[in-house]
Amino acid sequence: MSYIVLARKYRPQNFSEVYAQDHVTKILQSAIASGRIAHAYLFTGPRGVGKTSLARIMAKSLNCLEGPTTNPCNKCTNCTEITAGISPDVIEIDGASNTGVDDIRELQRELLYAASGAKYKIYIIDEVHMLSKNAFNALLKTLEEPPENVIFIFATTEPHKVLPTIISRCQRYDFKRIPVEAIVQRLQDLASQEGIRVDDESLYLIARKADGGMRDALSLMDQTISYCMNDISIEQVRQIFGMIPNQVYHDFMQMIHVKDPSSLIMMLHQIFEDGTDLQEFIANMLEYLRIVILRKMNIEVRDVSQDEIALFDEIAALFSQTDLLYILSVLMQAKNDIRLSGNPYLLIEATMIKLSRIEEISDVANLIKSLQKGGLPQATEKQETSTKPASKPAAAPPVREARIPEPDLPKLEFNEEVLEQNWTKLIARLKKSSFLSGLAIESAKRLGIKANAISLQFDSNTKLSSVKTNLERIEAVFSDVFGKQIHLNCLLEEKEAPTKVEIKRKTIDDIKADNPEIASFIEQTNARLL
Repeated sequence: MSYIVLARKYRPQNFSEVYAQDHVTKILQSAIASGRIAHAYLFTGPRGVGKTSLARIMAKSLNCLEGPTTNPCNKCTNCTEITAGISPDVIEIDGASNTGVDDIRELQRELLYAASGAKYKIYIIDEVHMLSKNAFNALLKTLEEPPENVIFIFATTEPHKVLPTIISRCQRYDFKRIPVEAIVQRLQDLASQEGIRVDDESLYLIARKADGGMRDALSLMDQTISYCMNDISIEQVRQIFGMIPNQVYHDFMQMIHVKDPSSLIMMLHQIFEDGTDLQEFIANMLEYLRIVILRKMNIEVRDVSQDEIALFDEIAALFSQTDLLYILSVLMQAKNDIRLSGNPYLLIEATMIKLSRIEEISDVANLIKSLQKGGLPQATEKQETSTKPASKPAAAPPVREARIPEPDLPKLEFNEEVLEQNWTKLIARLKKSSFLSGLAIESAKRLGIKANAISLQFDSNTKLSSVKTNLERIEAVFSDVFGKQIHLNCLLEEKEAPTKVEIKRKTIDDIKADNPEIASFIEQTNARLL
C-alpha cells in the first residue's frame, strides 16, 4: 500500500514531537543526558497518548550511533531500523499474544545473546497487563537483575492489573490525556503540512471527540479528509460523525425555559428523522450542559472555541445552577433507562415534556418544604407576581432564588376535637422523626386525653417497644405542635387467654360403640389398645 495513514505518517520521532507529556519526556531526557539509565520502565496511561511512540524514541536515543543522545539522528542504520520496526536489538512484543510462562522462558533464553549492532538490547512489551500471573512471576528475577545492557520498557493502559512486584522493579511514568488545545494545535500543524483548509470549529469538534487521544484524533482527521478532501467545513464534519450543532441544544434549552413542550417534541422528531442516534443525542446534550454549568460558575472552558462561548453564556443566564443540575440528572437517568426500555422514543419524549415543566417541580419542592415545617405552603414570589403584566418574563428571578420567609405557625389548642382534626398531620410529622414509631402510633387506639397526656393502646408488644424507645422524641413533636409539654401514656392491650381444649382419650368400648365393623374385627382378633 502506497498510502500511509496520518497516525503512522506523523508518529513522533523525537522527544520534542511528543505532545502534552512534558513531565515524562523531560525526566527521560535528563536521565539519558546524565547516564542514569534504569533497566526497566513502565509507561501507563490511556490509549493513543504516546506510550509506545515514546518507548521507540527512547530506544533510538539509546542505540543511535551518535548516542546515547536526547536527539536521535533518525538517519543512521539503528534509528531507521527501529523506526521501521525491524531492528534485531529492539524487540517489540505484544503482551496479549504472548501471555504464558513458555513465552517468558523463550525471552529469557534470548537474553543470553548480546546486542548485535547496538549498545543496548531493548524489549518493548505492549499491553503488559495481559501477561498471566505465572508469566509475571517467571519474569521477576530476570527483571530485577537483567543481563548487562538489557532494558525492558513496558506499556499498559491498565496498570492496576500489573503485579505490584513487577511495578516495584520498574520506574513508572503515568501519561496524561492530551488536552483539547494541544490536539487542536497538532491538527493545525498537520493540516498546514498537508495543504488542507479547515476551520477552528471543526478542529475543536474532532479534538473533543478524540477524548484525549492523539492517535484517535489523527484517525478522525484522516476520515474527515477522505470525505472532504482539501476543504473541511464544520457542517461536513458533523455529518460524518452524526453530531448535532451546539445551536440545536441552545434552541432546546430555550424551549425548556419558555415551557414549550410542543416545539420541543417537534425539534426532537426532526433530529430523529435525520438519523441521529438517540444515545449520541443525549450524550452530546449532557456534554453541552456540562459546559453551560461550568460557565454558570464562571469557570474558563478551554475545550470550546471562543466563538461558541457566547451561546453557552446565554443559556447559563436563563437558568439557575439548581435547575441546570436538575436537567442534567434527569437526562442522565433517561440515558440509563433507555438501554432497558422497549420504547426509547416514548421515554425521551416524556423526558422533554418533564423538563419543560421544571417550574412545577420547583413549586412541589416548595410545598414539600412547607409541609416539613408542619404548615400550609407559603406564597412564593412567582405566585405574588403572577397577576402583574409579564412584559419582561426573562427578568423575573427563578422561583428558588427568592422566597418570602414563613412566619411562625400558631400553636394548636390541646383538646379532643383539635386532636382528631389534626391527627393525620401529626402522624406525618411523627414519621419524619421516627418512621417506625409513627406507624405504631397510627395503628394504636386512642383512649382519650386527660390534662396534658394522651393515652394510647397498642395491640402488640413490638409496637409498644418501638414507641417507648423514641418516647422523648415523640413527645417533643406533640409539645411543639400544642405549645406545651405533652406526655404519652402507652398501654398494651390485654387479650383473653386462649380456651383450653381438652382431648378425651377413647376406650376400646367407645371405639366398638362407634363402629360395629371395627367391633367385630376386635372380637375376632382379640385386639387391644396400646
